[in-house]
This record gives sequence, structure tokens and C-alpha cells, in this order.
Amino acid sequence: MHSLSVVGVLGGGRTLFADEATKLEPVSLKSWEIIEDSTTPKKDKRLMKITASNGAMGYSRAVAADLKNAAHAVGDANLLDHDTLWSTLLAKRAPTGETATLDIAAWDLHARMLNKPLHALLGTQRTKILRYGDVRGRQPDFSPQKYADDTARYIEREKLQATKLHFPGSMGTPESISFPVILETLQAVRKAVGKDKILAWDPNPGSAESATTSVDEAKQILQLMDELGYAWIEGPLPPISYETQIPKYVELVKTGTKQRIQAEGPGSPIGDGTPFADMKRWAEAGAITQCSTDAYINTGVTNCLRMLEYAKAHPPLVINLHWDWAPHAHLAMAYDEKIMPLGEFVWGGEVPKSYLTGPYLQAPDWPGIYRIES
Repeated sequence: MHSLSVVGVLGGGRTLFADEATKLEPVSLKSWEIIEDSTTPKKDKRLMKITASNGAMGYSRAVAADLKNAAHAVGDANLLDHDTLWSTLLAKRAPTGETATLDIAAWDLHARMLNKPLHALLGTQRTKILRYGDVRGRQPDFSPQKYADDTARYIEREKLQATKLHFPGSMGTPESISFPVILETLQAVRKAVGKDKILAWDPNPGSAESATTSVDEAKQILQLMDELGYAWIEGPLPPISYETQIPKYVELVKTGTKQRIQAEGPGSPIGDGTPFADMKRWAEAGAITQCSTDAYINTGVTNCLRMLEYAKAHPPLVINLHWDWAPHAHLAMAYDEKIMPLGEFVWGGEVPKSYLTGPYLQAPDWPGIYRIES
């Protein structure tokens, strides 16, 4: 059971927390500063440290250079009332980077005040999650068999049970591959890795980030991927414009495909930084059965929690957190596999490699979100 109720992040004026968190006195934002964190790789060293009115501290990766606009927006608001804090930041149009940074740091501060990992604050549902990898293939001279062989070697080398495929779609651009080559590649990879590995396809890169522009071709791809036992596809069609593409995605979902369908592509709101409102619109239309988001790219942990709670209330919708950054690793442990089945490969050093055991990511056990060493 969750030790803290998060139903409040769905709105309706209900209290976010139900037990010990309500015993904490409200705290407001006193100051902030950028610090260097020696525990992470060079490119990720910069952290935003916030200090609350009671002297408690919280951290976030420095998505924003400062918090002056966010601080002005929230004033003396309670940093522990996450739903109100986040809604205020959005209503007052604080910059996205500042909103994400302050929201994440406030959650980190809250967990540290209780001396708990974030997932324990939310209510730990599991202590490890199966993770999936990433195999890139692109033009020029894309070869289905070479890509399949590379995928098989990668899975063996990394001791993984699952991976996402990143090879181009058939979009009529220089980066594209042809429709027959797509079908050949999907078959070659399954044959190379065997029947037991979990596979998904995310068309990539650049101007070939959807499988095809044709509903008929997308249906053929879905049928083949079902036959081959693929788990999901990201971007069987381009997701824009809304007016024309939502009905097309609905048509694909209604085929009864066994795999999950996620909308993604150039200009997509349903890619890695999906806002809750966009996901809700597509989900309510019946146009997706999976959605990705990212606490850093979008507006923080609270946005992710809204999506996870929505998926919990609307099965079989699944949320795929974009890369297992430290906030996502905690969130993954606070939800079961029906809502968050797999964790994307760990990236950037925010979760130490010691927390990887074969194909699994282990639950962080330090207080807060980030492992900070003084």
C-alpha cells in the first residue's frame, strides 16, 4: 500500500498526503544556489540547491540557471504542498526549466526532511525494475542483418532481457529506410535475439522518427510486430496535426493490436516531455495505450505523478519514463509493473552502477532523490 496518498495530484482539491507528511510544519523557499556535485559525471555536475525557511535543503539537477521567476510566482507558498506549488507555477507561467527544477528540489527536500528515499515517501511498490537498453541504427547503408546482429551482441554483452530498437522509419526523407526494409529488420532482429527477449521499436533519427505516413502500412507493421511478439511501438504514424492524426491513431488502437501504441515524432507533444494535459487528451480519445514523459524536459516530478496516477485509474494505459534519471528511478519503484512495466537504460550517472544488477535497476536507498556526498 502507498504510505502517502497521491490522489491530490489529479486535482479536485483533495489533500495530497494522508499520514505522517501532514505532521510537518509548512516551509517556504528562502534561497537557492548552483553547486557542483562530485558524485556525477562532468556534464551533470551542476545541481540546484534550495534552502527552506527552516534550514532544510533540497536538490535538483540545474535544469534552470536560477529560480527568480519561480520564486516570485510562489512567494511564501508551502514547498511541501506539491500539488498547489506545481499548479501555481503553471498558472503563473513560470519558465518550464524553473518549474521543473523547483518542483524536483521540493520533492527532494520533502523526502530528506523525513529521511526517506522519494519512493518510500510515495509508498514503495517494488525494490527493482527490469530495464531495457537502446540499439541505434541509421543511414547511410543501413543493413537489417547487421543491425540484428549488433542488437543480439548488445543484449548479450549488457546482460539485458529487453531493449528498444532505434532505427529509421519510412518517411520519404534522406534518413528513411524503405517499408520492405522495415519489415525485414523487425524479423531479422527477432530471429537474432530469440523469442524470450522483450523488444520495442522507436523509429529514429531526425526526419524519420515515425514508422510511416500510411495507415495501411502502419497496420501491416503492427500485425507483423504482434506476430513477432513485440511489446510496443513509438510513433507508428506522425502525431501531428491533432485534428487529422488522433482519429488515425484511434483506428490503429482499434485493430486490437497486442502491443502498446505510443505517439511520437517531430514536434510531438506525446514524446519524452509530455505534459499531463496532452496525454489526457490523447488517452481519452483512445489514441494511445502508452505515453512517455520526463521530469527534466517537462515540469518536474508532479507532472510525472499526475500521469502515473491517471494511468493507475485508466488501465491498460502505461507510462514509460524517459531514461532512468534519479527522479524516474524513484518513481518507478512507487508503481507496479501494470503502470510502469520497464525502466529505460540508466543514463548520465545519477544512479550509480552499483544499483544495476544484471538486467535490473535496484531501488535507490539514500534519502531524497539524489545521492549527495559531502
